Amino acid sequence: MADNRRVFIGGIATETHGFNKVLTTLEDFTEKAYFYVEEGESFEQFREGDNYFRGFLEVGEREGWELVSGVSAFAWPAGPVTEHAFETLWGRIEKHLRENGPFDGVYCPLHGGMACEHVLDPEGELVARIRAIVGPDVPIAVALDPHANLSPQFIQDCDIVCGFHTTPHIDLYPTSLRAAELMARTINGEIKPSAHSIHPPALHGLDTARTVDDSLPIPRLLRKAAGWQATDDKLLDASFFSSFPHADQPWTGPSGVIVVDEGCEKTEQYLDEIGEIIWASCDGVTIPICTPDEAIDAVLASDPADGHFLLIDFSDCPYAGAYGDATGMVKAFVDRKVPGVVTGLVCDAETVEIAHKAGVGAEIEVVLGGHCDPTKGGGPLPIKATVKALSDGKFMHVGPFHQGQPGDLGKSCCLDVDGVLVIVNPFPSQLHDKEQYKLFGINIEEMNVVCTKGVNHVRADLEPGSRGLLFPDSGGIFSFDFQQFDWQHIRRPIVPLDDVEITVKEMDRC
Repeated sequence: MADNRRVFIGGIATETHGFNKVLTTLEDFTEKAYFYVEEGESFEQFREGDNYFRGFLEVGEREGWELVSGVSAFAWPAGPVTEHAFETLWGRIEKHLRENGPFDGVYCPLHGGMACEHVLDPEGELVARIRAIVGPDVPIAVALDPHANLSPQFIQDCDIVCGFHTTPHIDLYPTSLRAAELMARTINGEIKPSAHSIHPPALHGLDTARTVDDSLPIPRLLRKAAGWQATDDKLLDASFFSSFPHADQPWTGPSGVIVVDEGCEKTEQYLDEIGEIIWASCDGVTIPICTPDEAIDAVLASDPADGHFLLIDFSDCPYAGAYGDATGMVKAFVDRKVPGVVTGLVCDAETVEIAHKAGVGAEIEVVLGGHCDPTKGGGPLPIKATVKALSDGKFMHVGPFHQGQPGDLGKSCCLDVDGVLVIVNPFPSQLHDKEQYKLFGINIEEMNVVCTKGVNHVRADLEPGSRGLLFPDSGGIFSFDFQQFDWQHIRRPIVPLDDVEITVKEMDRC
């Protein structure tokens, strides 16, 4: 065991929808963040549950490391990050790196899908700046979401790249543990890792990184990589990224990344096979997308005695940078008088304030949602409603996604709109855990329809026990109709916007 080793931890992370009009500000990384760890702050709060830091706490304790906390800031998805936010946070990280070094290793908890106003490859820029400070010999490890867009420059500046292996994401802790174990072996002189990647020319692939079925691309790739590792101890890790296709960056697109030890003879062979599989997966997604009316038809044709019917309004998914204020599904349920429905979240701070001021049982008239872009998702919806429940929005995750971590919907309310229960909160977020519904006295097992906004994560806790699953498109901005967007920065030609013929040997790689 090596004593007196020092590992710096810090990073800037979010997932950016390049066509969301609401910019991501410094406040979104600090006061409104998914998490914000300040310079010098202890990581003890992350010792339990599924999170980015737990693996480094455990390995660091075993190895006798001093974990030095810089800023680790993670904002909820929205529009591009402002120059002020990125450079302010970087300034804090840089100051701490320079004033508290030297370090034996650097760990960056990142996402990989961030886009900024002023730099086209923000994660690449961040790691390059860190590399310039710590020098070429200090190992840099990163943990990433599988919806990352990664540039060859980013891969070149990292030694250890570990992505989550699950979507819904329920392996943040195991991912941090993989990265920490490789960091320990590197610091102890057992290995000399390097990262290598391949980047097919597509906006997305790997079925949006879903892992809910063993036949899907990422589970198949993980099994293939495990087979390689069983016979090649030079292959240290493998991660696969479907991209976040709406980020509109030069390196938007799927990729595969392997971490190999010095002397690995099969690096290019592995990348070739990975590239072929990713390229074959770029034709589309397998989620059952339908119209709101088609979803309701399926609900009405099924038996409520068989459990709740789960509808996922994917095109207004806040965790994919959509506005979260679409009203299309609310209107559809009310118009067709569907019984036993709970739907939400609808982002509308003004409606929340009106409901809280009026109190439980009060009748209110409001214009619900649709305020960020009235042309998307159904627009503002005038309603008369009864205030069914009020909440401060604070809860603890019990389901598999973010298990053991505290959550906060903010000051929120549940409205009864002609028999349809609508949960409203003041900022873009989503319902993915049964505990969130319990804030409003709702047991989803007793509902006919549970309609939430999301793509994958909601399935971890809300799908078990359901009688059906469909993905209605309410007209939000997280759409797979890529032709509608005014792309500015992506590589061209690129699938599916262009016809592309390419061999695996011609694909970009690092």
